[in-house]
Amino acid sequence: MLKASSKSYICWRCASRRVTSHNTLSRFDTKPSASVYRPLWRRNMATVQHPASDGSNAEGATDEERRAEEERRNRLPIRQRLRMWDEEHRDEAAKTILQDYATDGEVSNSYTRPQNESLANPEISSPLFDGDELEDLRSEDANLSPGDLVELSSEGSRRPLLAVCLGRFNSHHYYYTSSGKWFTGLGVRTLFVVHRFAEPAELEPVISQLPKGEIPVEALNALQDIGHGPSRTYGAPLLRKMLRFAQKAETIYQENAGTLDASSAFIGDPVKQRYLTLHEIAVLLLPESHQNDGKFEAHALYAVHRALMLDEIFFRPLRQTGHNRSYLFEISPLSEVNIIQRVDRLVRAYSEPSRKGRKSDESRLMKTFIANAQVLIHHSRKRRKWTDTGIIGPSNKLAPHIKHEWSPGEREILQFIELWASYNKFPTYSRFQCIGSAILRAVDKYQEAETLSASTGWSFLQEVGWIPSWEIPARYNIRFPGVEIKPGGGYIRPYFGDLERHIKDDALAPLRKVWEDVTAYCIDSEATMDIDDGVSLERTAHPDQSWIHIHVADPASFVQAESPVAKYAELIPETIYLSGHFERMLPGSIGQDIFSLAPDRPCMTFSALVDKDGSVPEHRITPGTLKNVVYMTGEDVASAIEDRREDPILGEEEVSVGRIPEEKPANRRMTRAGDLSSDQKDDLALLSQLGKAIQARRLSRGATPFFQPRPEARAFFDHLPQEAPSNFGAVAGDPSIRIAYSQRTGVDLVENAMRLAGEVAARWCHERGIPIPFRSQPSAVKNAAIIRQYTHEVFYPLLNAGIRPDDSQWRQLRTLLGSDELTTTAGPHFTLGVDMYTKATSPLRRFSDLIVHWQIQAALKEEHRRSASLVGNKDDSFLPFSREQLDRMLPMMRVREKQARSLISGDGGDQWILQALVRAWRFGQAPLPDTFRFQVVHIRGRSAVLGRLNWFERNAIMRPEALNDVLKMADVRIGDVFEVKLKKVNVHANKVFVEMVSVLEKSATETPIGPSPDTVEALPA
Repeated sequence: MLKASSKSYICWRCASRRVTSHNTLSRFDTKPSASVYRPLWRRNMATVQHPASDGSNAEGATDEERRAEEERRNRLPIRQRLRMWDEEHRDEAAKTILQDYATDGEVSNSYTRPQNESLANPEISSPLFDGDELEDLRSEDANLSPGDLVELSSEGSRRPLLAVCLGRFNSHHYYYTSSGKWFTGLGVRTLFVVHRFAEPAELEPVISQLPKGEIPVEALNALQDIGHGPSRTYGAPLLRKMLRFAQKAETIYQENAGTLDASSAFIGDPVKQRYLTLHEIAVLLLPESHQNDGKFEAHALYAVHRALMLDEIFFRPLRQTGHNRSYLFEISPLSEVNIIQRVDRLVRAYSEPSRKGRKSDESRLMKTFIANAQVLIHHSRKRRKWTDTGIIGPSNKLAPHIKHEWSPGEREILQFIELWASYNKFPTYSRFQCIGSAILRAVDKYQEAETLSASTGWSFLQEVGWIPSWEIPARYNIRFPGVEIKPGGGYIRPYFGDLERHIKDDALAPLRKVWEDVTAYCIDSEATMDIDDGVSLERTAHPDQSWIHIHVADPASFVQAESPVAKYAELIPETIYLSGHFERMLPGSIGQDIFSLAPDRPCMTFSALVDKDGSVPEHRITPGTLKNVVYMTGEDVASAIEDRREDPILGEEEVSVGRIPEEKPANRRMTRAGDLSSDQKDDLALLSQLGKAIQARRLSRGATPFFQPRPEARAFFDHLPQEAPSNFGAVAGDPSIRIAYSQRTGVDLVENAMRLAGEVAARWCHERGIPIPFRSQPSAVKNAAIIRQYTHEVFYPLLNAGIRPDDSQWRQLRTLLGSDELTTTAGPHFTLGVDMYTKATSPLRRFSDLIVHWQIQAALKEEHRRSASLVGNKDDSFLPFSREQLDRMLPMMRVREKQARSLISGDGGDQWILQALVRAWRFGQAPLPDTFRFQVVHIRGRSAVLGRLNWFERNAIMRPEALNDVLKMADVRIGDVFEVKLKKVNVHANKVFVEMVSVLEKSATETPIGPSPDTVEALPA
C-alpha cells in the first residue's frame, strides 16, 4: 500500500523559491500582495533563481503563526491556492524557466520533464567563423559519408538518438533519425560512428522524399518544424535497421551488466587519471566471444559506449579533441570520485536536516564553509564588483592581505566546485549540477544571478580567492592528460628529479659537419626566446642550382628518447604561448640555455638542391655545428631585399585595457638591414626567390595560399606579483590586455624554407622505411581532381583579389580535404601541395619534431655503422620507436596537440579578448561603440541567430526574444546585417549575446542548401 506524502503538493517553480535559512525569508525587490501570506518553502537543489516575495504579514510573524497559516492554506482546494499564488506574484517579473533541452551550453531541465527523443536538439557544428580550419582545429564531422550511422548527442538530453547520414547537399549534411525525423545542419558533434552502416539503395527512398530544389536554410527550418519530408513508410527499412542495432547493443549490455555497471572497479586508478580508447576499454570489460578477428562488432562497442556515457563521474569523453579512430575517455581517479561522493552526501545532509533536529558533522562542516565563504566574498566585493559575465570586476582599491586557511573538509568542497565549474566535469543533464547550485544557494550571495550555473560557480571561486579574477577557463576544460593546472598560471607536471643530469654527450659528435662557409640567418621576432631554426644558402657551380640548408636545433642528440626529459616533454607536446600561462615543452634551463641556435652549437641540417624553377632533384640530412649566425626580424629582411608581401588586412584598430608596458629588448644581438653586406643581401634575395619558385609548384598541385589575420590578445603582468599568493583575493591590480590583428613577418622566406625542411625530412625517412609522425590528408586523395579544380576556380581568384572566402566556401574545401591525420604511413598533404610531409623544424617547442629527430639520429648512426645507405630498408629494430610503438603513441599525441592548439588559437585566446570586452563595456576601461554591426552567418532553427560582430570579428548570438519586435525570426536571412547592442557577455562560457536595434541591410539573395533532385555530393570516407 502506498503511503501518502507528509508534505502538501507544491509546483516545482514554487519549490525552487529561495530562502536564506531554515527560519527566515529572503528579501527581494518584488511587490507581493499585502493581504496574502506566502508559505515558507525551500528547494535547495534548484538551479534557476526565482525571487521570493516577502509579504509584510510574514515579516513579523512568529513560527507558530507561520505554521498555522501554512496548515490553513494546505486545507484549501487546489484551485483556490493557485488563484492566491497568482495574485501574490502578479507583479513579479517573468523569469526564464530552464529549457527541457539545453542549447549553447545552458543548463537543461531534465528532471521535471520526460526525456522525449523526438524533441532533442542534436549538437550541430557551428559555422566556420574563422579561417583557421586548415590549422588542424577542425572537428571530425567532415569524415562522415552517406550511409554512416552516428549517435547524436544533445547537451540537455540523457537519451541518445541514432541517425543515418543521407549525404551532403550544397555544403550541408542531411540525417534521418531513429525517431523518424530528418534534419539538416553544417555537421554534427558525435561520439560514436559506424561507417557504411546502410547501403546507397537503402538511403534512396528517404532521399527521394526530401525537399527538392534550391531551398534556403530558413525554409528548411520551417519544413522540419511542420514535419514535411520523408514519412516513416519510406524510412521503415532504415528505422528497422537502427532498431535492430540498438537491440543488439542492449542485449550485450544486459548480458554484461554486472561488469559494465561496475566498470570503474576494473579500470579506475587510485590517484591519477587514465586515458583509454573505447576499444581498449571494451577489451577490459567484454569477453573475447564478442570479438571477431581481434575486433569488436559495432553493436558491442556501442553497448560499452552507452554504459560509459551513463556514468556521470568516472568517465568523461574528451569531446573537444575527439577523433573517430582514436577517441579517448578520461577515467577519473578513485580519489577524485570519493571527493564528489563525499560532497554529495554533505550537501544533502545540510539541505535535508534530520527530522529529530540533530545536527550532523556534515551539516556543521557545511555551515563553517558557508560562513568563511561569505566573509571572503564580502571582503572581495569591497574591491571587485560581482558581475554576471563569468568574471568579477577589476580591483578599485588596494587590498589588505587576507590570511585564511581552508580546512581539509572545506578544501574538498572547493575541489568539487572546481570540478563542476572549471573542468566541466559533469554533463548539463547531470544531477551533480544541482549539487553545485545548492552550495551557491546556501552561500546566499548570488541573488542577482539568473541561474546558479557553472559560470556563477566560476565567479564564486574568484571571489573566495581560489583562482585569480583573470584566470582563463579554457585551461581547465582543455586539460592535458597527466598534467595538473597551477592556479594563476602554468602547469604542474610529475616530478622527474633533476632533469639536467639526464643530458648526455653528443650522440652524433663523430658525424657532425662544421658549417664554416655559410651564414645561418635566424629570422624571428625580437621577443622570441627559443631560436630553433635558421636558413642558409650554398651556391653551386651550376648558376641555376643552389643548396638551401635549413639548420634546426638538435636537442635529440643529447636527450635519450626514453629518458625522464623525454617523458616530461611528452606531457605538454607543444610550448604553450598563451599570455600569462607560457609553458615550455622542455625545461627552461635545458631548451633555451643549451640548444637554441648560436655559434658553436649543434644543429640538424635539412638540405635541398633547388633549381630556379622550384624543383628539388636532390636532398640530404646532415648533423652539424654552426659557426656564423645572424639574428634578424622578418621586417629587417624585407627591408634588406626590398620585397614585402601583402597580406589581407581586416582591421587596423587596436584596443588596450590597462597600461601597456614597453617592449623588452631582445635576448640576443639583432642585425639590422643596414648592417648586412652586399653578399648577404644577395643570398637573402636568392633564398626568397627560390622559396617563391618552390611555393609556385606547390600551388600548381593544389596548395592553399591562405593567411587569415585574426585578432590576438596579449596580457601583461609586469605590475602584478610574480609568485602566486595563498589567496588570490589579496592580489591588487589586474593584467593589462592589448588586442590587435596578427601579422606575418614581412617576407615568406622562412615559411617556405620550413615547409621545405618538413618535405625533405618526410621524403628522407620514407625512402629508408623509417616510421615517423607523417602529416597527411588521406581523405583528399580520392577528391584530388575536384580539390584542384575548386582551389583554382574558386579560391585562388578570391585570394588574388584580396577577398576573404566565405564560410560556405571554406566548408566546401574542408569537406573535400577531410581531416589531417598523424600517422606512420606517408601520404599527400593537399593543403601544402606536397606528396608527403612531417614537422621537423621545432624540436625545442614540439614533441612530434623531437620524435622525428630521434628516428633520424638513429638512422644516421646505423648508416654510419654500415657504411651504406638505408634506402629501401625494412628493419626498424635499431630505432628508438618501432612502427607498432608509434602507432600506439600517435592517438594520444594527436589529442595533446589539438588541445594545445585549441588553447592557444581557440578558446584560450578568445577568453582574453572577452575579458577585455567586459572591462571596456562594464567598467569603461577602453573606448567601445554603443552599437555594432552584426552579420548573420547561420540560423539555428527557431532557437538562435548566429553572426559576427564588426569588433574583432567576435562571434555573437541573438535569441528570438532579443529581436525586440524589430523583425520576426522567420524573416531573418543569412547575410542580413543588423545594428545591435551588447546584451550579455559570458567569459566562462565564451559567448556574447546581443539584441536588435535596427535593420541595416537585408540579404539580396537566399542561401540555398536544399538538395537538387538527382545529385548527392560525395563525402570523404
